Amino acid sequence: MSAFLLCFAAWLAIALGIDKHHADALELEAAPARLRQLRRAGWVILLASLWLATRTPHGVPASMGVTAWAAALSVAAVAATAALTWCPERAPPLGVTALVAGLLAYLSGL
Repeated sequence: MSAFLLCFAAWLAIALGIDKHHADALELEAAPARLRQLRRAGWVILLASLWLATRTPHGVPASMGVTAWAAALSVAAVAATAALTWCPERAPPLGVTALVAGLLAYLSGL
């Protein structure tokens, strides 16, 4: 669950780093530096989610975590695309909520 939520937050950050999606979601034009920051943050969250996915319990191979992460990555990309298509104004709060919930889910062991 945490992998999906973190990947969802990452995909939304990367998408909001594109000027068209940023303008649709926030109804304002962003500075190029802000767009770069959003894209970088998205990639950092994706890398962090991969790192967390490889931290499997003792006796479970890391390849199982990577496989689950790849599935979460794909489903999260579809969910982020749907969110930006049907309700772009809700994408920023959804991304922040998914990031916080993903971190809390990981810390609680879900």
